[in-house]
Amino acid sequence: MMFRAHRTILMLFIALIIIFTLTSLCFIKILNRREEADAFKIKVHDYILSELPFVQDKFRQRHNFNDTLWDSFLKNTKTLTPNLKPEHVWNKVRSWVSKTQLYDPESPDLGNALGLLRSAKILKADVDSRGTQLKLLLTLEGGQQAVFKPKWYPIDKVIDGHVYAGKDRYGSEILALYLSAILHKPLTPLVTERNISLGREIVPVATKRLLSTIFSYKSLLCVYGKCFYCKREDPVCEDGSNLLSGAILVNVNVTFVNNRSPWQRTYKKGKLALWETLDDYCQLVKPKISTHRLLDLVDVSIFDFLLQNGDRHHYETLDGNVVLLDNGKGLGNPYTHHLDILAPLYQCCIFRLRNATWSRLQQLGGGMLKRHLESVPNISNFVTKEHINAIEHRLNIIYAAVEFCRKNRGMP
Repeated sequence: MMFRAHRTILMLFIALIIIFTLTSLCFIKILNRREEADAFKIKVHDYILSELPFVQDKFRQRHNFNDTLWDSFLKNTKTLTPNLKPEHVWNKVRSWVSKTQLYDPESPDLGNALGLLRSAKILKADVDSRGTQLKLLLTLEGGQQAVFKPKWYPIDKVIDGHVYAGKDRYGSEILALYLSAILHKPLTPLVTERNISLGREIVPVATKRLLSTIFSYKSLLCVYGKCFYCKREDPVCEDGSNLLSGAILVNVNVTFVNNRSPWQRTYKKGKLALWETLDDYCQLVKPKISTHRLLDLVDVSIFDFLLQNGDRHHYETLDGNVVLLDNGKGLGNPYTHHLDILAPLYQCCIFRLRNATWSRLQQLGGGMLKRHLESVPNISNFVTKEHINAIEHRLNIIYAAVEFCRKNRGMP
């Protein structure tokens, strides 16, 4: 009996040693993989950054050219036609939508549409449960639906941590519209800033499910909505003027196809995605999507890098073309530049960057991008000078990434 007991204990001890050994080996393997991945990222990123002095000198010269499309866009955003029927304007807005644009930068009705977004009477208010954060779905006079994303932070708030940390920044949604026009890629929804009174404009027309999430706190009305992260303990409240500021976007009423990004993050601490561990990851992506789609994703990575939106885990397409929806996670930290947002560019260097994209990026060198940004109407309301300077600096990093591709990956 005693012998059997000793043998059982011995067997258990051996089993524990085997389990411990296997676990240790797996853990070491994971650590090695992470170290190799980090070393790869550091090597590529360091090389790209080492090109900065060269490209800053190369693209320092300011280009003198007539940017007629940008000038027309800016003029149109400021044009207001009196006594227009809202229905007329909204019909125009809907007619602009195609696979190559969600708004028409050359339409004289741009200003009228933005003006209505800012001021049209709200006929109905509901929660918009799409996504992970608080949004309101509003029906405006004339029958157009719009999405309202509230302001959570002061514009000079620096968001530390992961590139996807924090709540949406309403200014990022607004700046995305102007950046898309600057890049000649009008693929964002029409959007502007709006101040809303919960008491006067929302409560009288709110649905029951929205009303159930509105409450008074210290004489101010607050709302928390219904979404994945929405909870009563974390509402957004009116300011001292009894107003709620935010971005209001046209709800583009077409069917978008939702796609998982090949460069999606894991959103799990200590767990890397495959694209973060493989130098030749793009070779796995190429057989699965068309060259056109891959070039779309490279363009998107450039757009996102300038904004520092590292949260595009999915992307939407319209008739096969990628559009630029959900841009609220940009403008987090102007002092940090997350180069891995550019992974589709520097991992897929074998593909030629679109001629139109590269040509436009070169035109914006020499401070032209910054000049364009500074000409955006009321930009100081929603973007700081630090963010504008950071975007200008990131353009040089994009130039450096292209130089890396040319010298190391055979990009033409």
